[in-house]
Amino acid sequence: MPRKMTDQEWEAQNGSLSPEQVQARSLCWCCRGNGVLYTAFGGVQRTVPCPEKCANGRAGR
Repeated sequence: MPRKMTDQEWEAQNGSLSPEQVQARSLCWCCRGNGVLYTAFGGVQRTVPCPEKCANGRAGR
């Protein structure tokens, strides 16, 4: 059985690109190209759609 990620590991899936890298790659500023956001609190891990309603993580609508 695979080990469950810690909350910190789960949220790390949001990426580590700088704003400059995101812009250079034409990615959504909010989700950094994931199309979703990873959030966790107290062991409850959730994946939520990007609130910017980006097109699969791409900048613009």
